[in-house]
Amino acid sequence: MKPETQRYHEVRFDRREVTGAIGDSITVVPLVVALALLTDVSLPHVLVAFGVFQVVWGVRYGLPISVEPMKALAALAIAGALTYAELALAGLVLGALLLVIGLTGTLARVERWIGEPVIRGVQFAVGLILLQTGVDLALGDPAFALVGVAIAVV
Repeated sequence: MKPETQRYHEVRFDRREVTGAIGDSITVVPLVVALALLTDVSLPHVLVAFGVFQVVWGVRYGLPISVEPMKALAALAIAGALTYAELALAGLVLGALLLVIGLTGTLARVERWIGEPVIRGVQFAVGLILLQTGVDLALGDPAFALVGVAIAVV
C-alpha cells in the first residue's frame, strides 16, 4: 500500500474519467434539476456543492464517492416527503457521517454490516418513489408528459 501522501498524485484525468463523469451526470443531473424545479432548492447552489464534493473526494481518495445516499434524499424531497429544512439537515448529517466514515476507515466494516442486498433494496425503493412521482406529475399534465416522452425517445 502506498503512503498516504502519494495518493494525491494518483489522480488522473483521462478519457475513462471523462466517460465516468458523463455516466454519473446522466443519473445525477436529472435528479438535481427535478429537485430544483419541484422544491425550494437553488439549482446553482446544489450544482456547486455537488461539484466541490466530488472533486474533494476524488482528489483525496483517487475516485469519487458514490452519491447513492444523496440520490435517496433528493428522491424523497422530489416526492414531497421532505421539506427544504429537513433535506438540508439530512444532507448535513449524512455529509458529516460520510466524512467520519471516510476519515476513520470504517467503510469496509459498514459495508459488511449493510451488505449489497440492502443497498440494492434502497436503490429499488428510490426508483419506485421517483416512478410514483413521475406518474403523478404526468397525470397532472398529460400534454407536457407526452412532450417529455417524445424527447426521451429521440
